[in-house]
Amino acid sequence: MTGGGSNATSSPGAGASGRLGTRHDEAPSLSRTRWILAGVLTLVSSGVVMGAFNPAPHTGGDNAGYLALAHSLLTTGSYTELFDPAGLPHTKYPPVFPLLLAGLMAVGVRSWVGFKVLAAIATVVASLASYLWAERRVGPVWALGISLAVTLSSAVVYYSHWILSDPVFVALTVLALWALERGEGSGASGRWMVAGIAAAGLAYFTRSAGLPLVVAVAGWLALRRRWKSLALTATGLGAPMALWLLRSRSVAAGGYVSELWMANPYDPSAGRVGVGGLLERVMANAVGYVGTHIPSGIVGTSGFAVAVLGVALMALAITGWLRATRKSVGPAELFLPLYLGLILLWPEVWSGDRFALPLYPLLFLYAASALRAVTRRIGPRLPSVAGAGAFLVVALPALGSWAQAAEDAAMCGERVRAAGSFSCYGPRVVAFVDAAGWAADRLPERSGVMSRKPRLFYVLSGVPSRTFPFSDDPRELLASAEDVGVTYVLLDEWDSLAGRYVGAAVQARPDAFCAVRGFGSSDRTLLLGILSEDGPGGGEREGSGVILDSCPASFGDPAGISRYSSVTTSIPLLDGLDP
Repeated sequence: MTGGGSNATSSPGAGASGRLGTRHDEAPSLSRTRWILAGVLTLVSSGVVMGAFNPAPHTGGDNAGYLALAHSLLTTGSYTELFDPAGLPHTKYPPVFPLLLAGLMAVGVRSWVGFKVLAAIATVVASLASYLWAERRVGPVWALGISLAVTLSSAVVYYSHWILSDPVFVALTVLALWALERGEGSGASGRWMVAGIAAAGLAYFTRSAGLPLVVAVAGWLALRRRWKSLALTATGLGAPMALWLLRSRSVAAGGYVSELWMANPYDPSAGRVGVGGLLERVMANAVGYVGTHIPSGIVGTSGFAVAVLGVALMALAITGWLRATRKSVGPAELFLPLYLGLILLWPEVWSGDRFALPLYPLLFLYAASALRAVTRRIGPRLPSVAGAGAFLVVALPALGSWAQAAEDAAMCGERVRAAGSFSCYGPRVVAFVDAAGWAADRLPERSGVMSRKPRLFYVLSGVPSRTFPFSDDPRELLASAEDVGVTYVLLDEWDSLAGRYVGAAVQARPDAFCAVRGFGSSDRTLLLGILSEDGPGGGEREGSGVILDSCPASFGDPAGISRYSSVTTSIPLLDGLDP
């Protein structure tokens, strides 16, 4: 989205349009410029990512879930939910990202920061791939502006330092688009086509949201009548995709498909939606993505001006996309509406800048193409001025957001070095981490714990965990615990949910619980034992409160000291990997 730069030219007789053609006739100076700018972008992107790199672990369940799945792959050779007491095969997250994490574990990575490096590297690769792809369409200088806009986007920076699959997914998606377009009309068409199809398949097995990319590739090959490549795609990707689907269906009922029809996947009691509900969801998501998620994910702020930016960017991008489809329909032209349709259909509680990440390279490219075409009609020099202005509109607030992220990362880094990995999150999270660390050493073998963050609890303790039922009926908590053989529940202060649901169960049935140990400065985070019906009684009501007896010795020694706590910087689950 900067000025200057000329379109790539195609050799006479190339089978595709100029933006997809070969480059045998380009000037050596243009080739040198391309690679010099690619090097500059790599350095800038690396600096942006390192400057905002936050060493603290993410407190979301997905980060811990990926590590737990990787640990399962490495230690058992199976893709199993060892973090859950039931120990079922995992069917929700495709295995590519956990396989990469397992590779890092195999070579000795044990710290949170070590695994975060994978996302950081993938972010730099995604920025470089965006440049290489855009450069074939709009020339090196405009492509540099587009890729810098991607690099500086607030959401791209934010997700570059968490243990999440999104940066790897974006990198594979853009690499697939670049390789497929490079293969069109190239002398090495077959190799590039195989590389592009393979990248699309890996993207799908990194995130299920890669399905639109696979469909786009197959549709494009059919439009091009490239039947051999389509057959390669059908056999090379269709077979493993079918096996993954059959595996999912044999263990779980529908996965993401069934959740699509839920009003709120996190609250099954909210019921399901019909066709009318889906249409309302699409409209609500469209407003959310255009007015908030996409532009806020670029500049890092919200408000009316940001919503205007979102509308302008989307209008230009649609214009550029329509112009591109009139010239030639490529994989990107098919992928954009398919992916947009997918995220607009997803439940609103899933919506956010995280799912907009793969769209940024495409939206910036199409918007830049439209801006250049419109301004060129007015005057030959205007595209350069307009491109530079548009880049500054995006980049300046994004730079401000990055500077704030870098400052926060530096402050958090100091705390982590002084007081442990989770010290940036406050006493309530620290108490949860201490409880998990104590459980790692002090609970009997084959114990299970209900908790607010079960996957994180497992990674911090090695003790399987499951979320307590979000129900006001205490019988559901006790029945769920008995069903999977769990005899502990953590009444924490992570948020209000444990107080509401676990606290209500304790109030209603104090005789079913006993106190194991308290954590935190005031012991307000409590690990409770769940007593059997034929065992000793537990607590009793006293006025409006409850007094709990201490648990029997079989539940663990409350005075015992653990090797692990919130001060620990390594990941306790992985200690067993070392001889």
